[in-house]
Amino acid sequence: MTSLSEKERQIAAAALRVFARYGLKRTTMNDIAEEAGVVRQTLYNVFANKDEVIHGTLLFYTEMLRQQTKEAWDGEQDLGRKLDLLFKHYILASWDTVRATPDAGDLESGTHVAAKRAMAEADAAMEEMLTELFAPYTEALERNGHHLPDFAALVNAVVMALKHRIEDRDVLLKRLGSLRTMVLSAVA
Repeated sequence: MTSLSEKERQIAAAALRVFARYGLKRTTMNDIAEEAGVVRQTLYNVFANKDEVIHGTLLFYTEMLRQQTKEAWDGEQDLGRKLDLLFKHYILASWDTVRATPDAGDLESGTHVAAKRAMAEADAAMEEMLTELFAPYTEALERNGHHLPDFAALVNAVVMALKHRIEDRDVLLKRLGSLRTMVLSAVA
């Protein structure tokens, strides 16, 4: 996954605020440029079109969520607690954002082409993060019939499926609790 430049991050952060305010469909490039404090030409020099802004905004947002999760993990040793923090900072935060933002489901669901491309990149980064999280438990995972990269990919796929398909937050919390229990059993 490519890292965003400082200007791309500035514009993506502004676009995120505008998308939250107006929704994906109603937001214009003018709205984004104004919120970012740049002229339209600067916006177009950084992002060629709205699809590229959407792509960059999703990369920015998911990178921000992963960074917040990693910061929350700092100094934490307990895997169960780390899973709770992952669910809080990455899954529930984005679930809440999607439900509070007009058209945000289009961004995360992958129905929009640029969003789909960005979410594939975000999924790869999350799988890498989960692989690192579960790496200390490789021996236990293998003893229980799991292969580390496949296990990380599976957990990521389950978490994303839960996040995208469940509409009730309490139900989502229960399912994440079940997933937590299953992960902890797999590394025991």
